[in-house]
Amino acid sequence: MSGTMSESRGKYINVSSTSRRFARFFSLLSALVVRDVTSRYRRSSLGMWWAFIQPVVLMLLFNMLRGFVNIPSDGVPYILFSYTGLVPWTFFTNSVSACGPSIIQNAEIIKKISMPREVFPLAAVFATLFDFGMSAIILAILMFWYKVSVGLTLLWVPLLVILTIGASFAIGILLAGLGTFRKDFIFATPFLTQAWLFITPVIYPLSSVPEKWRSIYMLNPMVGVIEGFRSVLIKGQSPEIKPLVLAMVMVILIMSISWPLFRKLSDYFADVL
Repeated sequence: MSGTMSESRGKYINVSSTSRRFARFFSLLSALVVRDVTSRYRRSSLGMWWAFIQPVVLMLLFNMLRGFVNIPSDGVPYILFSYTGLVPWTFFTNSVSACGPSIIQNAEIIKKISMPREVFPLAAVFATLFDFGMSAIILAILMFWYKVSVGLTLLWVPLLVILTIGASFAIGILLAGLGTFRKDFIFATPFLTQAWLFITPVIYPLSSVPEKWRSIYMLNPMVGVIEGFRSVLIKGQSPEIKPLVLAMVMVILIMSISWPLFRKLSDYFADVL
């Protein structure tokens, strides 16, 4: 009887300890997200308007480009077509860019307090959700202007947002780990994301990619994400299964490589910083 009671008490202590660790983790995560969001636009004249400006300017540039090059848009007004792709894309690129230096920027905390290092790139991703929400307001206005009807397909949006967060974190945590030891990875991030833009259906639709290359092309996880957003928001359709499933598989695959590598590198962060 006493042995059973001891085992039960031990399990209770383990569960309680785990709960406290999770509570501390999410408390720290929340504090970092609030800090990052509030500090991002400090001493800025335009403040949170910068969250609107980036995707809107890119949308206008793409629309000007279309005046010189015949870019298809699957029968959707090109402004709406391009902006629907830009909303998740700018969230992804901004998140990845914010993750890269997240360890270096929090060096003083890391050297003083023992905690899971993943909290810093994760906070960088969640802080960028604020900009995502702001740019989504413009998208809602455009959908209203072009009289786009919405229905139950909107239920796909949370899954697509989670998938975008997963892709951002999977790439971002890799850059955060490597960038702590070699800043070249951080400096190369803007070039990486700019090149990535052209192999992602932001400016053009997936249908314009030759059929023989499409399966390889869809290994880019952002293909399924962006095509999913377009299908759900402006076409009123469920996402195509193949690009969506491939996006999920690729995010899991990248995460299975980047996260263990990050954890291994994190043992040496305090020595490097």
